[in-house]
Amino acid sequence: MDTLVLAAMNSSQSKDDWVKAQQHKLHKPIDVDTLMWVRNRLMRLEVEARWADRICVFEEFFPNDAIIPRI
Repeated sequence: MDTLVLAAMNSSQSKDDWVKAQQHKLHKPIDVDTLMWVRNRLMRLEVEARWADRICVFEEFFPNDAIIPRI
């Protein structure tokens, strides 16, 4: 019984941490140099037809925040 309550508490804490991380990420300003680097990197990967790498860079820089991980 105690482990069930503890697991529920940990799950809630993990979700709170995830929400805080998302809020910080959304309100963190992005500098112009970073945007230019990402743009140039995406264009270079497109020219080289490295589609899997381009998708990875895009997903890392522009995460789909609509998907909430199940914790």
